[in-house]
Amino acid sequence: MKKAIVIGIGNPNLKDDGIGFKVVESLDFPIDKLCFLNTDLKILQKILGYEFAIIIDGIKTGAPPGTIIEVDPLNTWQDVYASGTHSMSLFEVIRIGYTVFPEEMPKEIKVIGIEVEDISEFSNELSPSVKNAIPEVLKRIKKYLEEFSNKKTD
Repeated sequence: MKKAIVIGIGNPNLKDDGIGFKVVESLDFPIDKLCFLNTDLKILQKILGYEFAIIIDGIKTGAPPGTIIEVDPLNTWQDVYASGTHSMSLFEVIRIGYTVFPEEMPKEIKVIGIEVEDISEFSNELSPSVKNAIPEVLKRIKKYLEEFSNKKTD
């Protein structure tokens, strides 16, 4: 099995919907990484065989823009919506993966959502409050990858 992967989701041309892409583009350490415009079963093809996955996406919960919310992908809340351009719910895709491919799915998946402000304007620039969340998200990703790495050597 491969170790870990970081996946960004969203449309980089719809202002804050591009937050997943921007975070992945900002990763400055060697890690497998991918970006997807939407959530569909293609994500499963890419995470199968990994032990650990981190998924970054814009979300809408009503929290202040830029708020970072970590979501348990197997016990999601009804009030969490992806930021708008997805063809399937990320959480639905993950549940399908664990149902159909239980042995090949990552043993652990972290979903980090960033509250979006504007997902309707055509722009590849993030709102300032959303952009300001990137350093903290990068810090969390690095921490989770270090914790995962340490588990492997224990």
